[in-house]
Amino acid sequence: MTEQDEKDLRELQAEIGAAEKSPWEPHCVAAAFCSEASGAAFVLTMQAWIDLEAERSPFLRGILPGAEDESEWDGVMCEYDAAFRAFGHRGTTPEKLEPDELLSLGMAILRVLKEAFAMRVALAPPEGGLAQAADSGMGNWLAIMACLVGQMGFGRVDALNTPVAQAFALIAAHRVNFGWRVVDEPYALRGVAEEEAQDG
Repeated sequence: MTEQDEKDLRELQAEIGAAEKSPWEPHCVAAAFCSEASGAAFVLTMQAWIDLEAERSPFLRGILPGAEDESEWDGVMCEYDAAFRAFGHRGTTPEKLEPDELLSLGMAILRVLKEAFAMRVALAPPEGGLAQAADSGMGNWLAIMACLVGQMGFGRVDALNTPVAQAFALIAAHRVNFGWRVVDEPYALRGVAEEEAQDG
């Protein structure tokens, strides 16, 4: 390890220590719950996630329709129509947009999905508690809905209208309140990691 490497490591450790002791709430949590988030053009609610899954939307797999091949433009338009419906986007329709405008909105959708699913956090049960269920073949969103409704007392309609980022954060906080512990990067350190990645 070079002297510069040691210096960079010390700086990173100082930033992590400062983030852990900061009087501010974790930025990603504040961003997920802030009033601006609810007024965005695309908000990934539980219902929007379900609707995208029902359409087998490529957006959920991180694929931007039309980015590489515009020869099947009718199929691309169908993918965007389905995504706009799922998000309840009323500002415009795919048919009224130029290809570059459509791709720009597609990038915005991908960014919203990435930010929402980034709020997942791995948790471990308290000593002697129940282990996390193995994959049962029931998918992902159903377990989130079951937790919101069955454990946290949400009505079904309220749960469906909950933004996915908030659902992940609420479930994580609920479990931590009952003795679960975070086993990967906690919310408070996520900003540090992002800054390091941008600097690097």
